Amino acid sequence: MDDLALGNRARTGVLRSTLTVVVLNDFCHVQGGASKVAIDEAVGLAQAGLDVIFLGAVGPVCEVLRAPPQCTGSLRTICLDQPELLDVMRHPLVALQGMWNRAAFQEATRLFAGLEPRRSIVHLHGYTKALSTSPLRAAEQRGIPIICTLHDFFAACPNGAFFDYQAGAPCLRTALSLSCLGAHCDKRHRAHKAFRLARAAAQRLDAFPRRVHHYVTLSRRSAEIMRPYLPDDAQMYPLANIVEAPEAPPVDVARNQALVHVGRLDEEKGVRLLADAAARAGRNLVLVGDGPLRPALEGRPGLRITGWMSPAEVQAELSAARALAFPSLWYETFGLVVDEAASRGVPALVSDISAAAERVRAGETGWHVRAGDMDAWVRAITALDNDADVSRLGAAAHAAFWQEPPTTSRHVAGLQRIYDAVLGATVPAETAPAPGWPFQAKPSRPGSTAAPQ
Repeated sequence: MDDLALGNRARTGVLRSTLTVVVLNDFCHVQGGASKVAIDEAVGLAQAGLDVIFLGAVGPVCEVLRAPPQCTGSLRTICLDQPELLDVMRHPLVALQGMWNRAAFQEATRLFAGLEPRRSIVHLHGYTKALSTSPLRAAEQRGIPIICTLHDFFAACPNGAFFDYQAGAPCLRTALSLSCLGAHCDKRHRAHKAFRLARAAAQRLDAFPRRVHHYVTLSRRSAEIMRPYLPDDAQMYPLANIVEAPEAPPVDVARNQALVHVGRLDEEKGVRLLADAAARAGRNLVLVGDGPLRPALEGRPGLRITGWMSPAEVQAELSAARALAFPSLWYETFGLVVDEAASRGVPALVSDISAAAERVRAGETGWHVRAGDMDAWVRAITALDNDADVSRLGAAAHAAFWQEPPTTSRHVAGLQRIYDAVLGATVPAETAPAPGWPFQAKPSRPGSTAAPQ
């Protein structure tokens, strides 16, 4: 076990009673979006003066957790050094661990015994790859309030996406209903679906999500989808993800030619449809990322696949983009790259059913396009030929983003107000809107389109 006591409380001699936040996450390094948010929040909260304990299952511990920036609070990391589900062939028992992690429960029980419930918060992020929901039982036994960030839909849906991978479309079944139990909706095979159902059952036996009454939501769309599956008295707090972008003048998008997509190259992301639509519209396409679809798409004329890139390299690709494409076929919960593009003055074409549509004003800062509709995407991509429209929307997206950028400091301030609410304090009226949501318009209803004609 890797237990790192990190912070500068001893160096500064500052000793005061403050809030202790225990961050729960599968990974102690950036493995995906949930882990990045969990780590960024842990560091930001410690810098803001809180005592933070990061409890994760899978190592190694990343550098920013090992040696965080100067903090007025403290940051301690406990890593259980366990395998993740992807290691099941080498470690078969990880399947049982993924359902209910006994070691995590025992460690959490020891940890929580030393905390004051009235001055502590347990904040759950990722839990489906290794950690499981077992630490929540320990938190409830100790009487420590719990909050969960809904990075995905695993709290309700066994495959975490409300998406039927076999049909290639959003799933309209009620989660864990008889039709859900019998459906072959997993992207792999029925055995994988069976494991996911068993894990979901273990979560229900562990009273999750019933035992959690406070949730951070990343979008209205994801909150609406999850609401029926949460406790009747569940409180939902909107808070946008952190987007740390260099402030600079907007890109001259009219001088650029390429349409850019950033993310995993997978069917549910709409990447195959996007590639076909771009080819029909005669527009060069850059796919920043990697995934299962790469072999099928690589080598097409006018299409370039970069593989995974560093944040700085992604910024360079966005700077050379005429527009960003976000063609996802599933609902998503946020869509970080849309904000990253807006910070550079790059307008976005977004799927109308995705949560990212909430942060694009159709016809003003980008376009909404009917999800999965080839003709609609061809029309939308063809409309990028209009230099004046592309420039106008890009400039508007840039201005809207920088009007209230979702920086770390703004995000952490919003998170602290949420913690106050969870602990029973009064939340000031001005904190009701989601920090960092530049646009408050509702997303298009599924099946509608606001794409250029």
